[in-house]
Amino acid sequence: MGRAWLIISGTDASAAGTRFELKQGLTVLGGARGDLPLPASGNDTVHVWSEPPKLIFVGAGEAPRVNSHSAAEVALYSGDRIEWRGLAATFHCDPPHERLQEIPADWMHPEGAAPAATSASGASASGSPWPWVKAGLAAELSLSDAGAIKRWQDAAARGELDVPAAAREILAAAPGLGDEDPRLKERCARLMRELLAPVARRSFRPSEKSSHGCFMILLSQVLILVLVTLIVVAGLLVARTRYGQSIDAQLDRIIKLF
Repeated sequence: MGRAWLIISGTDASAAGTRFELKQGLTVLGGARGDLPLPASGNDTVHVWSEPPKLIFVGAGEAPRVNSHSAAEVALYSGDRIEWRGLAATFHCDPPHERLQEIPADWMHPEGAAPAATSASGASASGSPWPWVKAGLAAELSLSDAGAIKRWQDAAARGELDVPAAAREILAAAPGLGDEDPRLKERCARLMRELLAPVARRSFRPSEKSSHGCFMILLSQVLILVLVTLIVVAGLLVARTRYGQSIDAQLDRIIKLF
């Protein structure tokens, strides 16, 4: 996409009819450090991506409305109307992003057996947590946008991690990352080994641990006895060679006392 901008017709931060240029890549609307400040947004933000044009809501409050419909994640096209927290703006891009014609949901399933839909939280309607795991792996392996990963790493460090929103943004910033990606498969295999390793360590029989502990105690006692014996012998040798004292003479004197 070449250029993209918003025509703002109503906001607390900008005058009516203002043209606001969107950045290449990501433009953040609202939030504490957003590109377009919106006092009513609080900590929630709206992320507008340029390739391809897409809007993603990141937060826990009221989601924005695109063409009068609530949207947590939606593709953007020239002429789309965005309304959120006092902002009313129209999205434009040059060249225009062509709107794709939707295919009926039952086209591939004539008997009505449609696949499970994906909810706005980033997980499937059946509650699968795989998108969250996939987003975490993508962040660990740096397979998504570095800025998005850094923002959610900082949020996690502050204890403010919103898992569904983080998964949506990180995966949206990595559109070419498929479930069969060999990097994901290799990391999943290593993760399984790491999770199973503690089970393997706990599989030793208690009797083996007990016998091993008794052997080490016995060995330590023998080493202590040998060390004490060496110290006594060394003392006797010093007394004999340096001071002329004999242990035999001392023993004879003790025997005479009895």
